[in-house]
Amino acid sequence: MPNLLVKQWPAFLVYTGIVLSMVIAVNVDFRTGAIALALCVLGAFVLRFYLPDAKAGWLRSRRRRIDLTFLAALGIALLILALVVPHR
Repeated sequence: MPNLLVKQWPAFLVYTGIVLSMVIAVNVDFRTGAIALALCVLGAFVLRFYLPDAKAGWLRSRRRRIDLTFLAALGIALLILALVVPHR
């Protein structure tokens, strides 16, 4: 298991951020959690952009251009939607 954690640290970092953002959305504030979720997806974009294919691990699912396009579009869309949500 430790060897897997060392090889897949980018994905585990993103997954940990996603879980924390879900906890924030449920327990603290939905808008804050949604913004944190969008930032996690954009963080995955940055990691996929800078890491070579051999080091990207589970963040690499398709070709680099497809991964980057999907992560950027999803991250920006989530951020826009999170900012549009009315604050209570």
